[in-house]
Amino acid sequence: MILVTGATGTTGGATVQALADAGVEARALVRDPSKFTAPAGIEVVTGSFDDAASLDAALDGVSHAYLVLPASPEQVELETAFVDAAVRAGVEHLVLLSVIGADDEGSEALRFGRAHRAAEKAVRESGLQWTFLRPNGFLQNYLGQAASISGQGVFYSALTAGAAVSHVDARDIGEVAAKALSEPGHAGQAYALTGPEALTDDDIAARLSAVLGRTVEHVTIPPEAQREAMLGMGIPEWTVDGLGELYAFYETGIAGGVAPDIERVLGRPARSVDDFAADHRAAFGA
Repeated sequence: MILVTGATGTTGGATVQALADAGVEARALVRDPSKFTAPAGIEVVTGSFDDAASLDAALDGVSHAYLVLPASPEQVELETAFVDAAVRAGVEHLVLLSVIGADDEGSEALRFGRAHRAAEKAVRESGLQWTFLRPNGFLQNYLGQAASISGQGVFYSALTAGAAVSHVDARDIGEVAAKALSEPGHAGQAYALTGPEALTDDDIAARLSAVLGRTVEHVTIPPEAQREAMLGMGIPEWTVDGLGELYAFYETGIAGGVAPDIERVLGRPARSVDDFAADHRAAFGA
């Protein structure tokens, strides 16, 4: 049996869907079943990372598991608790969602990088077989500004014209995770998951314009204004400051590398920004 955590989230949901599309039976761990509609072949179990008994129940009979948690000050503690539960349950193989560059000591400068680096260390030391998925920024994050793109033809960020990022479609992450969970040959692998090209937000606005058939603009705002806007949306201060660190990292251009791992695992190129925009035309108000 395969267990997928974070099934109501971006990559967990994509992994569940990819497994269902492939006809692979699996179990989805969620906090609130009312917020999750399971595809055919997917069993739903309720539990949380801070409840050891619920993890033990969810992992009963599981041989392969997908582990993902949102960034938070408690992330490493909670992920380590899951790893410990996986060891107790006799899980054979753990697929961990990490972050691109987690193997680089430079990731210690970012709180998100430090957390993923520590989680990888815990998995390595557990004795479990493992696969690390190290994605770049998600294209799905642009859906967070779908309302302003649809209604005003504009989206906002603190990124400048020099910040090119090889954003990856979370559906590709889910498909790679599904392969790693259901097929042999992925143990001990760390996959860098990126899109097929590095683009700035100005580039992405141009691509959205072309696909949607109307003008979409990117407006660069000061980092302080972006921080205040995110705090006003109720995003925790720890996360907001972590995102500020990430955007500053993007400004260095280091996040512009393109890796071949998606095509190597899936046998097709990674989805492009154009593919993403076309598939979400309705959300962006085509």
